[in-house]
Amino acid sequence: MRKALLAIVLVGCAAPASDGSSGDDAPTPDAAMPTTDGTTTAACPLPATSGDAGSLSALAAQRCNVSGSMGTKKWYRLSATLPGAPTDIVQLELWDGQGAFAGGTVRTGTFQISGAELAYGTCGVCLRAVGDKGTAGAKTYFATGGTVEVTSVGAAGSTITAKITNATFAEVTTQNTKVANGCSANLAAVTVSGTVVDVGGGGGGGGGGGGAQCPSTVGD
Repeated sequence: MRKALLAIVLVGCAAPASDGSSGDDAPTPDAAMPTTDGTTTAACPLPATSGDAGSLSALAAQRCNVSGSMGTKKWYRLSATLPGAPTDIVQLELWDGQGAFAGGTVRTGTFQISGAELAYGTCGVCLRAVGDKGTAGAKTYFATGGTVEVTSVGAAGSTITAKITNATFAEVTTQNTKVANGCSANLAAVTVSGTVVDVGGGGGGGGGGGGAQCPSTVGD
């Protein structure tokens, strides 16, 4: 019914400095992350901090059927490629009946990434990202804070626009659980806009609402 354990990406990680501080001598974005046993993980694919990315055209702007709802519930995927980083993607997902939209449908408004929005199994406003997508060093991130303002959303052919501000992210596994000592990222701001395309039809078919289903991954 709801998403399997895992709209705007963002940014990567910084490991602590060699003296244990986190000051100006913090390593560059491609530095390896230390682990408790003295080994290192793969480099973080995104910078620890990113400024205002401006207004971006959507890589995908889709209205999808919630699995098991026979098309009566929808969710939206809004993603964009970060400027100058063709393999770094931010993705916002908006889900009927979940989190900020519990008991209702996706709507415009301003939403904080807190409470139910902090877990992929419960969020209605789900903010995700991926760095170095399509490479061996790719990493997925999930938001740990921030604000999402949805200014336009609707059926196929309408415009969906959302602004993300002060977003913070943590690296997650393929099951969307936080990676211990993993990468982190933040994004000051980005606005993403696109024309909504329906995926899967209007409902009625095979438990998922008819036809193809939207992917549960970031940036596909």
